[in-house]
Amino acid sequence: MAGIISKLKVFDRNDLHDIHNNTIHLLETLGIKFECPEAVEIFKAHGAKADDKIVYIPEEMLESALETAPKSFRWHGRDPARTIRLGRRQQRTHVAFNNGPIYMEDKDKGRRLGTWEDLIDLYRLAHSSEVCTIVGQIPIAPSDMASAGLSLKILQALLRSTDKPLFGWVDAPAELDHMFEMVRIAHGAGEDIFQHKSLLGVSVNPLSPLIYDQSPCETLIAFARRRQPVKVLTCAMSGVTAPVRLMGTVLLQNVEILAGLVLTQLVNPGTPFIYSPASAVPNMRRAAYIGGSPESNLINIAGIQLADELYDLPTRAMAALTDAKRVDCQAGLETMQNLFMLLASGVNMVNECLGILDSIMTVSFEKFILDEEMLSRLLTIEKGMDTSEAALSVDAIKQVGHGGSFLMLPETVQHCRDAWQPTVSHWGSYDQWEAEGRLLAVEQAHRVYQERLAACPETVLSPDLEADLDRYVQTHT
Repeated sequence: MAGIISKLKVFDRNDLHDIHNNTIHLLETLGIKFECPEAVEIFKAHGAKADDKIVYIPEEMLESALETAPKSFRWHGRDPARTIRLGRRQQRTHVAFNNGPIYMEDKDKGRRLGTWEDLIDLYRLAHSSEVCTIVGQIPIAPSDMASAGLSLKILQALLRSTDKPLFGWVDAPAELDHMFEMVRIAHGAGEDIFQHKSLLGVSVNPLSPLIYDQSPCETLIAFARRRQPVKVLTCAMSGVTAPVRLMGTVLLQNVEILAGLVLTQLVNPGTPFIYSPASAVPNMRRAAYIGGSPESNLINIAGIQLADELYDLPTRAMAALTDAKRVDCQAGLETMQNLFMLLASGVNMVNECLGILDSIMTVSFEKFILDEEMLSRLLTIEKGMDTSEAALSVDAIKQVGHGGSFLMLPETVQHCRDAWQPTVSHWGSYDQWEAEGRLLAVEQAHRVYQERLAACPETVLSPDLEADLDRYVQTHT
């Protein structure tokens, strides 16, 4: 089997080294501001100079961090069959779940504030998805829930809904302790499990330009101490929180991400780190974030190249963004543009790619299903084709000869179901489409997501683990 052997690139080797050399210059001379005293003390304890909150990171400290960060790692699910490899030698692009939307949309109820039921439905859809391999974060804010104890309740819902590898979220230190304890309980394991297995990842965001706020720092440190995967996600906007020129945004993004890498490795060398470019070219008429610009992908493909070719780090990108407000033609073309460009770059993991609308403000149940099909198409292309000697079909060609048909050959019968098939798109005739109800793709997606939810179990936990988790949540809320 041979997969795609070329990658979409925007830089040559000289460009990559220019970015890297200037990154070292800025880390050493301009530094990074950390609004977290603990982070500043960690840097100072390892020999970095600090001027109040600004830390100056020397080249040798960066190089040491790049040496200790894993080139790949196994991310474990509670079901061992769900465990994945991220980074070098992984077999396919992995898909992580969304984070951040506040509105839900579907064909029946329209656009509305997200609810607790929506949150659970999204977790269950992600668990049943054939393309989504990492579940978690907070894919919709549940507007109908009180804030007291909400973090624990959300995590309990996540653990009940899936046994795939998990993503957590930024939180206060006490809540993070609860988060790790609940994951440990769900795995039925001892307290040392986190030092041996990657179970729960997190995404932290610098505050561009060149600042790390306190809560993201505390979260990064808590995850690194337990040797759990950390992704640093810079979401700078060219001309607003980053230089207006694309190359300048690439540089700023690299400086911020590598500063986070150094901190994780100072806390606990060998902590898995995921390089996560997410910067964008905004709508400069409003200085507002947009997700559908092709130039944003150029910035982030450059970041993926740096991580892949110079640093040998696993990568992640937000890959199915659209600024469309409904599931329409704009949503389709921007989503496929972004998915194709980023998967073609060789990125290791993508997220924000299951149902996202309106610049990550809204998630649509129907678009979730449509996005799954788009991802499935691209993952099939990524896999490539069988290049074995048998696959050449020389004997079949000789057997049929000139002007014959391959339709009834044994080889055809054996392999005719190997070809990719859509879940939503209609490949039948017009008459067949009419006879089946003239459903548009979005209407078919509506039917599919409802059928999927009806088939999802209420919990994937055993009764004993369910009871243990329930007792813990009741005790701490």
